[in-house]
Amino acid sequence: MFKRFGSKSDVQQEFKCTVRFLDDSDPLDITFQRDVSGQWLIDHVCKHLNLVEKDYFGLRYVDTDKQRHWVDPLKPAYKQLKNVSPLVLCFRVKFYPAEPHKLKEEITRYFLFLQLRRDLHHGRLLCPPGDATLLAAYIVQSELGDYDPQDHGPGYVSNFKVLPKQTPKIEERIAELHKGLTGQVPSEAESNFLRKAASLETYGVDPHIVKDQKGNPMYMGVTCHGISTFQGNKRTHFFKWTSINKIAFEGKMFILHLTLGEADLEEYKIDTKSSSFLLGCTGNMMKKHVVGFKCPTTAACKHLWRCAVEQQAFFTLPSASQAPKVYSGGGLFRRGSKFRFSGRSQREVLADSENIKRDSPTFSRSSSNPIIVRNHSKKQQKENTLPINFTLSADASGDKADESRDASSPATVSESVDITLDSTLPNQTEVTITSENSPYEPDETIVEGSSDVQDTSAPNDLLETKIRDAEKELEELRNPPVCSTPNHLNEVDRESETSSVEGEPAVVEENIHEKNNGKLTNTELPKDVVPAPPAERSGTATCCRYLTISFVLTFLLLFAAVVFIMEASVESELLTEIKNREEVIDFRVQYYDPARAYVVSLAEQGLAYFQS
Repeated sequence: MFKRFGSKSDVQQEFKCTVRFLDDSDPLDITFQRDVSGQWLIDHVCKHLNLVEKDYFGLRYVDTDKQRHWVDPLKPAYKQLKNVSPLVLCFRVKFYPAEPHKLKEEITRYFLFLQLRRDLHHGRLLCPPGDATLLAAYIVQSELGDYDPQDHGPGYVSNFKVLPKQTPKIEERIAELHKGLTGQVPSEAESNFLRKAASLETYGVDPHIVKDQKGNPMYMGVTCHGISTFQGNKRTHFFKWTSINKIAFEGKMFILHLTLGEADLEEYKIDTKSSSFLLGCTGNMMKKHVVGFKCPTTAACKHLWRCAVEQQAFFTLPSASQAPKVYSGGGLFRRGSKFRFSGRSQREVLADSENIKRDSPTFSRSSSNPIIVRNHSKKQQKENTLPINFTLSADASGDKADESRDASSPATVSESVDITLDSTLPNQTEVTITSENSPYEPDETIVEGSSDVQDTSAPNDLLETKIRDAEKELEELRNPPVCSTPNHLNEVDRESETSSVEGEPAVVEENIHEKNNGKLTNTELPKDVVPAPPAERSGTATCCRYLTISFVLTFLLLFAAVVFIMEASVESELLTEIKNREEVIDFRVQYYDPARAYVVSLAEQGLAYFQS
């Protein structure tokens, strides 16, 4: 009736998943067994892409609650993905290097270029208008080649949708910049693109929505330099990795333990008078601060915590073997979360990259507009690959924009939440590319948008599928099924079957679950089979609840008894005898009196604060 745990049939059972790529090319179907690890999936995808510098990349998926996750290399893939339906993974950049143009292999730089091109299109890589048009010009140069008046007529840039909202005026400026990039082969244009993108404050930001101490929504990004928060169209906080001592979370609260100097308080814009936001402050020269941000859900907070711990370990540790095992989120009646960084640190990756001896692999570049034809000039007929130490062309406007960037440059966001702020940027117009003073509202930042992935099925097939689904739902309403709870094994099999790309329209990683979110296939039983009665509620939960209540009540009674014995002034021979016992005197001196003094001092400080 039941399969033996760990049986051979369970281990050899196969599952299927689909992997989508950065250039929206044909997805990859992977068949894996129950016991393979997440690292096996990552290695399989990187081998398919002929990618050696794979530590910067990862596979991301979305669970049934629409919460994003990175595939953990150490945990079994089946345990992570068993409740994901359809089982679709997305190949994405996980760690954005500080100097991407210095990566060893050109194919690695190209995949990072694709990720940043995607970020720019969806509004995550927000920048001033001058930088945005320059980045767009590099993309056009990489895909089209040199400008040719015969091939590139008026309005040719409109075929490229590289910015969130581009107007004809912006496209004219992109075309002007494109003319000035003549002679740059694709690899050189892409390296210039990477260099400019890495200088932006929103470079590498995977946005998470949070709230400050006043309940104002803002967006938090974790990058190679530290943790930043953005509100409206400006950066409100920036905490460097050297200033962050500890990263923790409690429920929905994301907590940073900081060590800041007096000069950093104004720079980081920390309100030292806010008791809810600033929980602790000691010392004169260097002050310790505890800063908290509230996340929408506990799962979102835990995901943010894991991302921050991973990013800090990857970019700051000399070796991954020095990564400590961190624990957070636990309480008296709540199980915490443990995490230890796996993989290699950036220093180890860079050192290992120097030992890559293979020839530069050949690969085909994808286009954001599949109908374009690349123009090959005489200069571009030479080898398409440049050495790593070539001289990058200096851009006057870009350098000037870099010098003028400060903490008020535009922000990135995580979810499509509208924020309207009255604050504007001082002394300069570093705003979105659409209007001068509009807040940063990207096009479905977490839900990347249906335009991200091209539909792999014909429109007629999709229409017929929707019609069949509607007819099936009507039939179920008229004739409700007898049983709708198939066993878990069949459910997993269905998930693996529905994850196949054949005949299934392409969907984005966050919108994948809207159609089949939490719905199980209805299975009709034969007429002579009687459905099983509903399972009775297990008594384990009730027993645990009663035990917890009993423990809490017992603790409160004991605590009240101790306080009464220590503080009571009632003249009683029994109380006097108890107080004069050697064990009670030792307990009072070593534990009770220090704890009482500490509680009294906290109460006095709190009372003084509210009276002031």
